[in-house]
Amino acid sequence: MTGLAGPAARVGTDLAALLAHVADAFALGDIASFSVLTTGYEDCNVDVTTAAARVVVKVFAPGRAAGIAARTAGLITAAHAVGVRHPRLHRDAHGALVLSYHQHQVLVMDFVPGQTIYDRGRAPSRSELAGIVEQAAAIHTIDAHLEFVFDPWAITNLAPLAGQLRDVLNTEQSRLVGQALEEAASVDRAVLPVVLIHADLTKGNVLIGADGAVSVLDFAVANRFPRVQELAVMAANLTHGSPEPLPTRVETIAELYSAAAEVPLSTVERVALRAFARAAAAMELLGALAEWHHHGNRGPETEYLIGLGLAGLRDYGLS
Repeated sequence: MTGLAGPAARVGTDLAALLAHVADAFALGDIASFSVLTTGYEDCNVDVTTAAARVVVKVFAPGRAAGIAARTAGLITAAHAVGVRHPRLHRDAHGALVLSYHQHQVLVMDFVPGQTIYDRGRAPSRSELAGIVEQAAAIHTIDAHLEFVFDPWAITNLAPLAGQLRDVLNTEQSRLVGQALEEAASVDRAVLPVVLIHADLTKGNVLIGADGAVSVLDFAVANRFPRVQELAVMAANLTHGSPEPLPTRVETIAELYSAAAEVPLSTVERVALRAFARAAAAMELLGALAEWHHHGNRGPETEYLIGLGLAGLRDYGLS
């Protein structure tokens, strides 16, 4: 398609025709309306209203790994089995969860009324945060060993990404990222418990329903990593906007997680979590700067993430 911007530009075929095909394959009836959800950097999610239902159609970009949709659907199914709330996936007329169309992999799921934390424009409340942490703890019980999926925003990519953006960083950013790198390098990752983590529990992937219930969205980059890596991303991104500095938010999440998880965080994990959260803030800054300078994504979400990452790194200088 031509003339499109944002997530819709990631669809390499006519979007209306794709959605019509999806509606037919999943017996959803004629499409009444649709709108592209504007957050995110990889795939295209579309809010679709048809004669029979309101759904979200997730269209994976053409360059995504083969089998990514099936992998994601399998993880969502496994998450449901341990009590994680994620919108229900639909099956097509043949019972399949995944549809292929013109080099795109597609999933269809229920539309859940509510707002993401990002759309709410604030940090989650204490009770909301506790509910999100409970969902994370449940995810960490999933016994799944899947093929690794590369995530450019993962903390493990901090050092190479910092090197790629060396000429982009200003003096303050370079100093703060360097401090995060130094602290992260001091952590012995080999002693940290590894589990399946969602890996992207950020403001855009946590939905607060009309009834106040917490739902988790999008398992596309779930991988096996130290569980504190999950909590670090939550602290740096999800709780941004709280009046408390990042190190204090880290301690709050550590307490909530230890109360919810089958095995509380160890002393070693708590120390590592502080370093990981600093690294997570650095990754938010660097990932957004890469989108801004290298990929031309200069919208409000990217600008927001640059500020989010910088604020978290500055918090460590105050602690």
